[in-house]
Amino acid sequence: MNTLRLHFLLIAALLLPAAHAQNDRASGTIGSRDSVAIQVFREDDLTTRGQLSPAGTIHMPLIGAVRLAGLTTDQAATLIERKLKDGYLVQPQVSVAITARVRKSVTVLGEVQKPGVFRLDPNRQLTLVEALGMAGGTTRIANDKKITLKRRGQEQPMRINLRTITSGASKDIPLLDGDIVTVPESLF
Repeated sequence: MNTLRLHFLLIAALLLPAAHAQNDRASGTIGSRDSVAIQVFREDDLTTRGQLSPAGTIHMPLIGAVRLAGLTTDQAATLIERKLKDGYLVQPQVSVAITARVRKSVTVLGEVQKPGVFRLDPNRQLTLVEALGMAGGTTRIANDKKITLKRRGQEQPMRINLRTITSGASKDIPLLDGDIVTVPESLF
């Protein structure tokens, strides 16, 4: 009997991290273009699955387009419940799960130790200083006063003086999906 109990506990311990990891993928902050599954308890015709639009919305029966990007799965469920209570259902119970995430990334080029493409965590904001840290920091010949940040939709890249950020004279810059950071070489 004790051996059987030990085996059961061992199997449960092995399965718990996998279940926890799966739950992390299904919950968290919803990004624009992520895919979601929305279920309304005992209302199968309201079940909605799909990818959010570039504006971060998904179309649901009865209530139309609902903006979910930037909300947690719990906040999204509360928002949908509130919209369904407004003239449609008496006590809706909604669950929202993220079924697929669109990977977001930034690129760090130039005079850094490890240039490359770095994935953004969907649940937290990555800053310029953190991205440079992920790239191993600047090289000894880097010109950290003339870093450029190229952002989608902006014609001109931003010029950044890293020293003013690290000294506290200016604020660190939050990065967005698709940003390209370039650290130029210093001209002695």
